[in-house]
Amino acid sequence: MNKKVVRKKNFSKAHLLSAVAGFGGVLVLGMPAHASGFGLRESSADSLGNAFTGSEAKAYDASTVWNNPAGMALLNNDEIDGAISLIAPSAHFTGSATNAQTGGNVSGSQGGNAVAPAASGATFGVMTLGPNWRLGFSVTSPFGERTNYPGDFVGRYQGLSSSITDINFGLALSYKVNDHLSIGGGPNFDYFQARLTEAVNVPILSAATGQDPTGEIRGTNLGVGYNLGVLYQFDDATRIGLDYHSRIRHNISGGQYVSVPGSYSAIPAVVGLLSQANTKATTSITLPDSAGLGIYHQINPQWAVMGSVEWTEWSLLKTINITAQNGSGNTTIQENWRNTWFAGVGTNYQLTDKLMLQGGFAYDESPVTDANRTVRIPDSDHYDLGFGAQYQLLPNTKLELAYGHVFTPGGSIHGSAAASALTPAGSIDGEYSASDNSVTAGMNMIF
Repeated sequence: MNKKVVRKKNFSKAHLLSAVAGFGGVLVLGMPAHASGFGLRESSADSLGNAFTGSEAKAYDASTVWNNPAGMALLNNDEIDGAISLIAPSAHFTGSATNAQTGGNVSGSQGGNAVAPAASGATFGVMTLGPNWRLGFSVTSPFGERTNYPGDFVGRYQGLSSSITDINFGLALSYKVNDHLSIGGGPNFDYFQARLTEAVNVPILSAATGQDPTGEIRGTNLGVGYNLGVLYQFDDATRIGLDYHSRIRHNISGGQYVSVPGSYSAIPAVVGLLSQANTKATTSITLPDSAGLGIYHQINPQWAVMGSVEWTEWSLLKTINITAQNGSGNTTIQENWRNTWFAGVGTNYQLTDKLMLQGGFAYDESPVTDANRTVRIPDSDHYDLGFGAQYQLLPNTKLELAYGHVFTPGGSIHGSAAASALTPAGSIDGEYSASDNSVTAGMNMIF
């Protein structure tokens, strides 16, 4: 009987292979992190405590290696700064999806909280080479995400699990030109890894068995970029910094795979056709470049204020082209992200000789709008609020703790922007509500 159904619906090899060819079509996308898009701003506790503002001009600890390498010139000792962050976002969908095969609604759940909490770490170090020279290194995670919808999610044909890991190792050298001007820069080596899954809507069989094959695509690459910075100190109290992180292109190699439910074993021909979608695959992504301008002013021994403005070229993410190496089908995905702006202000207050308190507020524009929001990246504009405290435990050891919260208005989702034109994913319509909480603990040591 199953064979008759398949024959009646013209369930050909070409039809089936085209149905699974684009299941991994958004290899590089993910859920919102503490930064817009799939960026991560969490690096040091000091940065989170001021809502990521003023970092281009602070230049008072080793994290300046990443935020503005020219700032190393203001450090008088060798030092190391390390931090670990717990990032706990929340994103809930409310709505429905249409089944492309039946024309009716996809049955299933709303998915609950789609974002899995994750930990992220960072380390910075600075070494004095001479009166005017400093050498530094940084290990950071500037991009990343973890999402997971349950298997019965109504939007499962648009996406299930998404995992992005990005680890950046930077080297930097700074030079103090004179008492006012410092410059710095160096290479960044960026490791990128991604894994995505989604349900595959196989004509007739998904509806008849109540089970879907699961498509997976994964890949890795090592890319190279650079970081440049300039710092100008007007006097002992006021300085301004400019930092630029270059774009990094990743030519990603990996594979695409299909896991078939046991209930499909009654039709070996279908299982055989699905297995032909297992192949090596390639794609590419260019991580965006950014330019930030920051200012820091020490009002008096107790109070300091700071601010930042940053531009990020997210419009580099226009289309994603995935090539299946066995010729089973290629996919072109239109994302059409926009460039974004970040702006914020912060303050430090030296409460006692050992304890400093921090605060900050920032606006972080999202590259995603209502026109191109997807289940993998239901991002919207962020409003960041940060608080922190630093305690001088020993003359050479400082403990840091910070908390940040992201307010976001959420947004609507319409259509099937996350799916390949070849994949019968149907459409999804609804609303997302989201927020984010982060805690970062750090330690700074001077040698």
